[in-house]
Amino acid sequence: MAIHNQVSSLLSQLAKQRMTDTTRQPTLTPVKNEEPVRAAVSQNSFSGSGLNLELTLASGQEIELDIRINQAGGLSQLELVSDTELSIEDQDKLSSFLKQLSGAVSDLFKGKGGADTFNFANQNGIEDIELNVYQDDGNNKQTLNFDKEGRGSGRKVEASWREYDRAKGIEEYHDFSLTKQAKRDDQTAIYGATSYQWLLDQVDTAMSSLDDKSQGKVLANFFNSGIRALFSTVSSGNALLQNLGASGRQAKEFIGRSIQVLASDHSINNQAQKSNQQKQMNALPDFNMTFSSERQTSNTANNDYQLNMSISQNSDQAIGEDDKSYQSQNRRLRMDYQSARQQAVYEYTWTRDESLRNVFEKGGLASTHYRIEERIQSQLLGDSSSGEALEYKERDDDYYGQNSGSL
Repeated sequence: MAIHNQVSSLLSQLAKQRMTDTTRQPTLTPVKNEEPVRAAVSQNSFSGSGLNLELTLASGQEIELDIRINQAGGLSQLELVSDTELSIEDQDKLSSFLKQLSGAVSDLFKGKGGADTFNFANQNGIEDIELNVYQDDGNNKQTLNFDKEGRGSGRKVEASWREYDRAKGIEEYHDFSLTKQAKRDDQTAIYGATSYQWLLDQVDTAMSSLDDKSQGKVLANFFNSGIRALFSTVSSGNALLQNLGASGRQAKEFIGRSIQVLASDHSINNQAQKSNQQKQMNALPDFNMTFSSERQTSNTANNDYQLNMSISQNSDQAIGEDDKSYQSQNRRLRMDYQSARQQAVYEYTWTRDESLRNVFEKGGLASTHYRIEERIQSQLLGDSSSGEALEYKERDDDYYGQNSGSL
């Protein structure tokens, strides 16, 4: 049995048991341990496999789980402790969490992770998570670090996934760091839709640019699972549950006001339709995201690559003079990708900037300005026969209306 399957199997067994004797026992002196509790994810020198988990529940209960399996496959540590005795309700939450975590770890380390890998982070009653899983099956070493931290109604989600194939001499590093601001209670009423499908689509598009298409799909799933973990939460201000699966209509919504949506809105003379124009802005809390991936090979550089991408959104409202008020939203995406191709290096850069500004007069939508600028640049360095390719798109739209709605 593969060692990562043993870790998953232990998690599954724990999920089926009643955990009634987990209370942390007080100690007068610190316990000495010859081995580090956590594997250093920046090194490939660890042996054996295991899991370290620190979990905070909505009830305030703090739980720690440590599993360690030696290189021979024997269990050397299995410890589950909590601050106080777990209630039946907390036991059920923990069991459900461990069951989902078991499947997620197993699938990811077998290369079958999907866009729902981090669903375990969004279970009801689960607050902060600090997770470290490490595996050494003799030839392949992998580590996964995952952290979710709540900030009021805001949130921070970070993950890093490392893999080292000793036989092929390949090391891979994949990371993301995602944050969203606390959401105001009135934000949905003001800005409208809360779909994050546009973000998932942009990640899919960016990862399709990789030379290794199979690797691109793996990364798209890994990064998108982080986005889902960031946004798929219950909004306390609106009692609005953002489900993981968007409806067909929501899946087509742009993360702001696309050119097509703008044209459609303003070609309709129906006053009731116009009253909702300002709601084409995205109601997601403002966010900042960074993604990175890298591959290094020891015997050849042909498969090496580096990828960095960032996506952000900022929204604002202001009240001006003469009964005027303003509403703005800006989004920015940048991707930088480099890959080794024989004696040359391929470079690809993609930037996209969007801005939307609504002006209201006496409570009615008076005008809307939308701007989009997109630039794609690619070149093959070291190849004299190859030139630079550049694609540039820019568009500005201004629309005007009377009594089109109110804040």
